[in-house]
Amino acid sequence: MNLSDIIYDSFMLPLETFVLKKKRKTMFKNIEGNILEIGAGTGTNLGFYDFDMISSYTVVDRRVLEKIRKFDFPKDKKIKFINSSVEFLCFEDDTFDSIVFTLVFCSVDDPLKGLNEVKRVLKPGGRIYFMEHVMPEHSILKNLFNRLNSSWNKLANGCNLNRETADMIRDAGFEIETLERFFGAFIVGRAIVKQ
Repeated sequence: MNLSDIIYDSFMLPLETFVLKKKRKTMFKNIEGNILEIGAGTGTNLGFYDFDMISSYTVVDRRVLEKIRKFDFPKDKKIKFINSSVEFLCFEDDTFDSIVFTLVFCSVDDPLKGLNEVKRVLKPGGRIYFMEHVMPEHSILKNLFNRLNSSWNKLANGCNLNRETADMIRDAGFEIETLERFFGAFIVGRAIVKQ
């Protein structure tokens, strides 16, 4: 891991310990089949998967870290790592049963294009599982997030504080089955392709 990865994990530790960990435990309960994780980052999600329910696990990230490559995956599972962006997925249509992304679409250059690629490679009846930070609902916080976004974006590797990711998921043609807003500016949910 490089210095920015260490700083990110240290910055996120209190939030992860007291808020996000509980949400991840619930989110990952029913994830099964052939899995694609978009933007695995520093590998926080790896400990939450039930690998007994997983046939294969593929990671796509701009830079798949060695920490993830060295994770103690079950030997009987097909594991694959691909350095790429979500806007250009190198898979055939209808490949994955479940697609997972957590705290990713805030920093995707073209989030709608990325979500359309996610939809393309998701099997019919498959689901996406997501956790993202989004624009808060309170007007004072909205104004603050909008004012801070430009500076934050430069400091945090392209992260945007003011995206409405749930709306973008709907715009890409997904039907959101579950959605929970928590801690003011976070969402967690599950969606299927709209029929």
